[in-house]
Amino acid sequence: MTIVNKNKSSGFSIFELVIVIVLLGIMSVYALSSFFDQDEIAARGIFDDTVNAVRFAQKLAISTGCDVRVATVATGYTLLQNSTCTANDFTNPVVNPANRGNNYQNLNVPGGFTLAPTTAITFNARGIPDSGSDVAFTITDGVTTYSFNVDGQTGLVW
Repeated sequence: MTIVNKNKSSGFSIFELVIVIVLLGIMSVYALSSFFDQDEIAARGIFDDTVNAVRFAQKLAISTGCDVRVATVATGYTLLQNSTCTANDFTNPVVNPANRGNNYQNLNVPGGFTLAPTTAITFNARGIPDSGSDVAFTITDGVTTYSFNVDGQTGLVW
């Protein structure tokens, strides 16, 4: 006859389970970070920022009645206004509405990415670009591309 001890438990203790879950969490942080390219995330951020800046320039031109220029270079953009509404010098940087101490510009496109074309769009008091032709902007590294357009007839940014 065999005596069975019913007090003996089998399985894992709660302490062992918690340790395994914590270790899996730590390992997943390192594994997941390698799946995402930080430059692509930064490029999407600069893309969204550039689209918002062009839209802001158009709205600022409409609300102030003065021309506003968006000057783009391969590494970013700058928003500029005339020294007076009647001048055509575009020497005054637009103040960033989110942080009044900074100019509205971003010249930090992530490494490997470029903003094209390098041009200047000037929105008039009606929010229409002075060129009258559509402009297609792209941010690309040759593999990943983000793009938006400015309609030359209406100033619509899409």
